[in-house]
Amino acid sequence: MECFLVRDLLPLYIEGDCGKETERLLAAHLKTCNECKGIYDMMQSPLMIQKDDRMIQEIAEVKEERRFKERYYRRLILTGTALFCGGYVLMMALYLLLF
Repeated sequence: MECFLVRDLLPLYIEGDCGKETERLLAAHLKTCNECKGIYDMMQSPLMIQKDDRMIQEIAEVKEERRFKERYYRRLILTGTALFCGGYVLMMALYLLLF
């Protein structure tokens, strides 16, 4: 099997999404080709991700901004609803007193 085909199929092989025959061919190729075996081993190893303090801070700022907006609009809606209900009750009371 050609190395370029093996490299294209390695993600499927690692995830177990290829057929049995393809899996068998890839396993046989990986036993004989050190270059493809190295790529396979590299793809199998866990990916190390470095934490970026700037990115963490930006995420925290976005979360804080979202919380602020949620609280602001919740308070705005509740205030509007309370004013509407208060006005409605006042109008009904005046209506009942006058008629």
